[in-house]
Amino acid sequence: MENTDLEKSREDEKFSKIKALAKEAYRYLDQGRFKEAKERLDILLDEDPGNTYGLVGLGDYYAKTKQPEQAIQYYRKCLAQDNTNKFSLMGLMNAYRDLNSLKRIIEVAEEFHHITITDASILSRVADAHRKIKNFKESEVYYMEALQINPNDQYVIVGLGHLYFACQRYAEAIQWWEKLLASQPNNIKILTEIGNSYRKIKDFEKAIIYYEKARSLDSKNFFALYGLAESFRGKKDFKSAIVYWEQILEFDPENKLIINRYADSLRGLGNYDKALECFNKILASGEDYFALLGKAAALRLIGDLEHAEEIYLNLINKSPNDPRPALELSDIWDEMGKTQQAVKLLEDLSKKHPSNEAIRERIEYLKD
Repeated sequence: MENTDLEKSREDEKFSKIKALAKEAYRYLDQGRFKEAKERLDILLDEDPGNTYGLVGLGDYYAKTKQPEQAIQYYRKCLAQDNTNKFSLMGLMNAYRDLNSLKRIIEVAEEFHHITITDASILSRVADAHRKIKNFKESEVYYMEALQINPNDQYVIVGLGHLYFACQRYAEAIQWWEKLLASQPNNIKILTEIGNSYRKIKDFEKAIIYYEKARSLDSKNFFALYGLAESFRGKKDFKSAIVYWEQILEFDPENKLIINRYADSLRGLGNYDKALECFNKILASGEDYFALLGKAAALRLIGDLEHAEEIYLNLINKSPNDPRPALELSDIWDEMGKTQQAVKLLEDLSKKHPSNEAIRERIEYLKD
């Protein structure tokens, strides 16, 4: 009897020690005190090598210290001990996500299907993985299953917004982002995502409302300023677009994308010389496809057809599958009296792009 009581006392003492070590380790992990956390987790696992709290804790330690391969080993060890441990499965999925091994996330979801189907957070991770590899139908199924478990899961709602945006189902994307915005009215990212969706369907006025709201919360938010500039450019209000391009260039003066867009807006206002300065600035640091396209268009507008023609021919040789240089070159050749040459160029292009209506319409126009 005394031996039994002694053994029980030792077991209770060991349990208390392990519990205290786990509590301290997790607290240190939350505080970012990783050295202290690992010291306690190592002691814990020396005492009890199969302890799931210790195994998950070490997995979390390696995940937080950017060592996902090692994290995977410990999450796997935990699942070997307890194949219903959802924390280790979530950690395992997160580690594969950090390694950009999205297919592995889907595989472990199937491997531990009995856990996956019970937790909205796990289902949303699987849905995210499917979405990122463009398995859109499968992604939607997993998001909807997650919603059945937790209709208000914010990660699921955001994921659905991104999913429908990627599928070009913009009205549905807006619907889900608006649902989230109702509880987070000052969420800048969601405001700009809704703006982006309205801009995609060319409802520029509504897009501007959401971008302006985002900008009122952060006056230098890149995505809000970019969305405003693009919306005004879409409305052909180039003067307003330039205001926002210039605001971005104040804090990001070497951004080639923005300089290109800025130059396009200058060209839209008829300020061809300044537009050419911008395109040349980009090209001074190396060849840039979009800057060359913009420069050629600006040269054509100022009547320098020969230099524009030279650029378009170069672009056609380098990017034969892009119809834009050939379409714009056909206009130049028509102006230069080379209409038959333009038609031949477009007929060859049409063979590569048989469903492109712009090419067919241009051929018909040139033949009339």
